[in-house]
Amino acid sequence: MSLSRQQRAHLAACDRFKSGKQKPPTRKQAQAWLAPIRKAFREIKTGEVDSHRGYAITRIHWADEDFARVDHCINGFTAMLDRLMPEFDTGAMKRVSKKLSAGVLLTHDEVEACFVVLNLCEDRLIKHKRAELMDAALTEQVNIELERLNLKDAA
Repeated sequence: MSLSRQQRAHLAACDRFKSGKQKPPTRKQAQAWLAPIRKAFREIKTGEVDSHRGYAITRIHWADEDFARVDHCINGFTAMLDRLMPEFDTGAMKRVSKKLSAGVLLTHDEVEACFVVLNLCEDRLIKHKRAELMDAALTEQVNIELERLNLKDAA
């Protein structure tokens, strides 16, 4: 029994979606994916950072009113990179995160070192499959929710 035109079109669309996940992201997609963390570091670099209770915060997405502490964003980002690319050095970002959580002022060189890490990360991201990147991001989101609900130790 042959497939109808609509069924063939649906299968073709599913195949395109699956094959798209096997390709690496483009440079533009990698830049868009890193844009929020770059924006947070650009704000730090200018010296004008929003703060809440003494901690630097950044807007999660430009269209909503959700804010997050920058040190928490950096910790989540480095944890995801450690899972995706264990050999990748994220030491500069971890040092900045510790200083931000302790309320210590940052130097210009420390922030610039984070930009160097982000540029190297962008180069490495375009070599991974989109499915791997999506899986790593989803795993980190699940870990964050487990920690928020205090279920991480139980799991």
